[in-house]
Parts: sequence; C-alpha cells; structure tokens
Amino acid sequence: MLWTFILLMVLLNACTSPPRKHSPPSRSSLPAITGESQTPDLENQLLATVKHAESLGPGNPLLLSSLYSLATYYEDRKEYDKAAVQYERALKLKEASSGPNHPDVAAILQRYARLLQAANRQSEAANLLLRSEAILAQTSTPSSSQ
Repeated sequence: MLWTFILLMVLLNACTSPPRKHSPPSRSSLPAITGESQTPDLENQLLATVKHAESLGPGNPLLLSSLYSLATYYEDRKEYDKAAVQYERALKLKEASSGPNHPDVAAILQRYARLLQAANRQSEAANLLLRSEAILAQTSTPSSSQ
C-alpha cells in the first residue's frame, strides 16, 4: 500500500515539476519507507495531491485516485472517520462520472463497507454491501440483447 502512495507522489511530482539537472540524491534526501517519522509527510503529500487534483476539475481521474489513496492511508492508520470522509467523496465522484450502478461504484462501496466494519458501524456497512451486491448482480446478468 505504501509503495502505491510513493509511486503516486513520484508520478505527480514528475508531471508538475519543471525539469531539473540530475544529481544523485543524498542519503538524507531519500524518503524513509518505514517509520512513524515519515507519516505526517506522507499525509501532507497526499493532501497536496488531492488539492492539486481538485484544481484540475472534478472529472480528472487523478482526483478519484488521490481521494482513494488518502482514504486507504487513513484506514491503515485506523483513522476511520477521516477515511470515511474520503471514501464518501470518492464514491460521489465515481457515481457522478460513471453512474450509480457501475461496477467501480460497487468496488468503492465494498472497500467503504470494510472500513465501516472495522469502525464497528455494522448496520451502515451492511447497507453498503447490499447495494454493492445488487450492482454486481445487475452488471453480471447477461443482457437480453446478446
């Protein structure tokens, strides 16, 4: 999961930073992969990515992926309320761009439901899982036009 965040940050930085001369990084400039000292930096980078993606417009796919990354970051840290806010935002964006019955909406619903289960919000999680199952059942049924 952490490597996904790092890759997202590297790609965003490469797309938005002006070219610069290549010089080997010093040991102190390399990010630590583990350890509590880097988590605030990672959170700040993820928040900055979300803010940048928001400036690109609501239909930009970077916004959805950065919200999802931020949600999973908070989920991994057991900051369930913060994660729930980001999953809800990602869900609304995906519903707006793909419709409420898209399989990707079901995937977000499932992940959001797992978070709610971990936060001991069982009834809310059950509702999301039921909705997800209904979407998947509808999309996996062969259409009559085939």
